Amino acid sequence: MELSVVIPTVRPRSEIEAIEYLDRCPFEDYEVIVRDDVPVTRARNEGYRRAAAEKILFLDDDSMPREGYLTEAAATLEDAAAVAGRTVHPRDDVFAGQLTNHYDFGPEPRTVDYFWGCNMGMRKEALDAVGGWDETMGWGHEEKELADRVRQRYDIWYNPEMVVDHVYAESIRDYWHKTYYLEKGTPYYLKQKGFPQTRILVRALADLFSPRNYVRRSPAVTLAKSGETIAGTLGRIAGLLDTDFGTEDAGPTRSSHSGE
Repeated sequence: MELSVVIPTVRPRSEIEAIEYLDRCPFEDYEVIVRDDVPVTRARNEGYRRAAAEKILFLDDDSMPREGYLTEAAATLEDAAAVAGRTVHPRDDVFAGQLTNHYDFGPEPRTVDYFWGCNMGMRKEALDAVGGWDETMGWGHEEKELADRVRQRYDIWYNPEMVVDHVYAESIRDYWHKTYYLEKGTPYYLKQKGFPQTRILVRALADLFSPRNYVRRSPAVTLAKSGETIAGTLGRIAGLLDTDFGTEDAGPTRSSHSGE
């Protein structure tokens, strides 16, 4: 088996958009492993450990790989220990552009610092070497945490030809909801990096009262960013207060909310 594709989801297999898009690819030497474990980090670990292939891809259930995706992934993972693909928000809406700038690493192949769980891959031996996904983390920064450990041993190669369309948020309300859960995971992630609790709180309050987090060029983006700032601050404070944050904090109910 050339590739194993791991998809964490709570959906039944027949409703997983990613599988439908993979089926359209002419590349055939792959398997799809669907896991519904909680949290998403455990699902990804259980998936890759059961994989028949050495080359592992991680997608979300609503990732939409474009033509040539599997071929590019297989070729890249011949030499690269870890790969980030190019992710595109496919709608011309309020989230296109400045609210999803982090999604796309650009048109040129290069090494990057992070990858997103809706479009990434690693060799199984590299995952084993770094200890896999941190299962004490629920949804929120789990990709950054893994990337931090990966970069201590390996480069993360970005292949702009590994293209996945992935909707960042369905609505402004969905965007705020995602931000809250993402920032709820921030204190845990920052504590792992050595940040004291007081510094995390100060940063959250500084973001809340910074005018630059509220003013944008259009009213719609201003509304989205203002709500994001408030939701993010509330989430970060909740994360500071939540001493049980970890394996039972699954975050949003759908695994499709990847990509910070």
